[in-house]
Amino acid sequence: MPQRSYSIHGIITFKIADNTGLLDRVLAPLFASWDIELQGFDRNSAGAPDFVVSIGKFNPNNRSCIILDDDFYIKEDYLYCRDHYKYAKWQLEMFGFEQNDTMVHIQSNLLGKMLMPELLINPLIWLKLTQKGYPVIHASGIVKDTKAFIFAGQGASGKSTVALSLVEKGYELLSDHYLILNEGEALSFSSPLHITDFNLTPFIKGKLEARERNAFRLRQLFDKFTGKKVATKVSAQALFPGSVATKAKVHSIFLLLPRGKFKVEKLNKEEFVSHMLANQKLEFFPFTKYMMEYAYLFPRSNMATYWTRYEESLRQSLDIIAPFYKVEVPRKYDDETLGKISRLVSES
Repeated sequence: MPQRSYSIHGIITFKIADNTGLLDRVLAPLFASWDIELQGFDRNSAGAPDFVVSIGKFNPNNRSCIILDDDFYIKEDYLYCRDHYKYAKWQLEMFGFEQNDTMVHIQSNLLGKMLMPELLINPLIWLKLTQKGYPVIHASGIVKDTKAFIFAGQGASGKSTVALSLVEKGYELLSDHYLILNEGEALSFSSPLHITDFNLTPFIKGKLEARERNAFRLRQLFDKFTGKKVATKVSAQALFPGSVATKAKVHSIFLLLPRGKFKVEKLNKEEFVSHMLANQKLEFFPFTKYMMEYAYLFPRSNMATYWTRYEESLRQSLDIIAPFYKVEVPRKYDDETLGKISRLVSES
């Protein structure tokens, strides 16, 4: 893949350059399709990028570093480490992140490349968005009559299932995985739809092309090797042409908590912020570990104070007149539960 530039709503821009070998490029579609992962972002970006990622072999500049936990090489505005998750392995080098001129080198095996977008690229995007006052939350969103309805929660809480069921009822899809917030407005985070066993309804399955259905089966096999549930990624624009929104004013926010029986109660903003702060820290894995290692040596750095700034930015973005709800749901969704949520949305 040649070097490409991307923009997210004109807020930040970044570049990705795939400098891996021929074999990796031939096998890449089986492990990590960058075209699918990034195709929702605007490619006509201009100006200096907020960060650049180079994928492929590199020689780390880790001389004169302090070594922590045997794996982390750190000096001011620099971090290098080797890491792994199950059978996925990678090396990471970052510098310039304290000066807003960030360069990142990543070298990985093929399984590492498959997980790279979510584990390493997304946190870089979120860091830069937060620096500019646009915090990201783990949530899906739908739009009706220019009003955004947000469903937040941890993985497997049903965010995608709820959003896609409402798209079937005529709502526009804003996002199924992450959302960007700013001054009472929700903006799409244009990652692809994450199709899993939970949300592969007949409605969705009927819209998938044959190659996407085959990719879904292949991902199920890869789950056994990686130990991590990896969704099949499909372009929302391709699946729902004309039914995808980019931004809308926030109308209602629902925190989904898998508990047992269906239950709804009002939620205050501060409790919601606490849930989202904890959730986003989990979503940053393993990047949170890198941030903490750097913060240990540089406790007053931008990296060390990131979560304080994220919390403040999130609270300001939610300084709106909108109801918050805590929705306890069964661990397995059924038509009755989805019907109750649909009525809750229409009545909110």
